[in-house]
Amino acid sequence: MSRLLDTQIKELKLNFVKMGLNTATALKNAVTAWENEDQELGQKVVDGDEDINEQETHLEGKSAQIIALQQPVAGDLRKIVAILKASSDVERLADHTVHIARKAVRSQNSPRKTKLDRLVLKMADNDLKMLQDVLQAYGDLDDHAAIAVSEKDHLTDQYLQELNQLILEEIKADHEFVIEGFDYMKLGNHLERIGDYVTNIAEWIVYTTRGRITELGRSDY
Repeated sequence: MSRLLDTQIKELKLNFVKMGLNTATALKNAVTAWENEDQELGQKVVDGDEDINEQETHLEGKSAQIIALQQPVAGDLRKIVAILKASSDVERLADHTVHIARKAVRSQNSPRKTKLDRLVLKMADNDLKMLQDVLQAYGDLDDHAAIAVSEKDHLTDQYLQELNQLILEEIKADHEFVIEGFDYMKLGNHLERIGDYVTNIAEWIVYTTRGRITELGRSDY
């Protein structure tokens, strides 16, 4: 690898991690805004999504430029392709974060259920920790840490099942809770998808280091 190519790939990875950290901050703020019905903070997250989109566009442009001018092969090309794919996952993750923030913007004295809130926050905490850990793993190109992150996704899935069961119980007890219950379901689905996208990012770390696409969560790694 030439010194210039090495420098460009390191810079690309650094910019990707920065994009991920910005998204992690947005996720934390979106959940806080939802929890506290903080419309101003929620709107801040919504408005900030354009910056994350621009970061992805910048990464795409730089990646294309490096490939065209440096013509990387083998491991170097894998690193660039993985960053491209992972940045797309971060952007989609950010879109789900915006949906959570919008719920905070639109909420005003909406009926809340403590047990449901508790599960939503558990899901969000797990997602945020996963995202922070996978970004650290990407910075270190640590595939073992990436696999460990992916194994935490089952917690988010478990919380979603518990959440949906509780929602159904609440609706049976109070039919007027249907609309609010559906909102909780959508919120849970957004958080579940966030966990999936974090797992995708972990898979791109494994691809970078091992040279093969691996579906984490199965026994083939």
